[in-house]
Amino acid sequence: MRTKFLLLLILLLAIGCAPKKVKIYDSQVVPEVRSGIVQYAVTLLGKPYRSAAKGPDAFDCSGLVHYVYRRFDVAVPNSTDAINKVGHQVSEENTMVADLVIFKIKREFHVGIMISKREFIHATKSRGVAIDSVEGSYWRRNFSHYRRIL
Repeated sequence: MRTKFLLLLILLLAIGCAPKKVKIYDSQVVPEVRSGIVQYAVTLLGKPYRSAAKGPDAFDCSGLVHYVYRRFDVAVPNSTDAINKVGHQVSEENTMVADLVIFKIKREFHVGIMISKREFIHATKSRGVAIDSVEGSYWRRNFSHYRRIL
């Protein structure tokens, strides 16, 4: 399974679909479902953003989380407000792949899926499904917390 993912990742990088190398945790270190969530989410890179879209052709941020988790039989609400009420908050030191990262931008919540200790995948208005770092100045400024639902 890991070899297939690496081959897919190399193919995506070779044809330019991924803006940068995606580094995830070793699948032997984290439970298989967490690794599967991250691997599947990465296959959606580049899908366009559309408000209230729940996939598979376009997504908003909560729609992406809902769609990806549903594929692994994990029920997640399809709004950021509702997602912010499930599971429990975790500290930065204890985050794992497939945990959620929540931002508060103006008065709205924004959600993404952690794919490493610093990077997350989410649906952006400007770039569609993309990967960013929580250490970027914009994201650090709007950071709220991490959530675990698994």
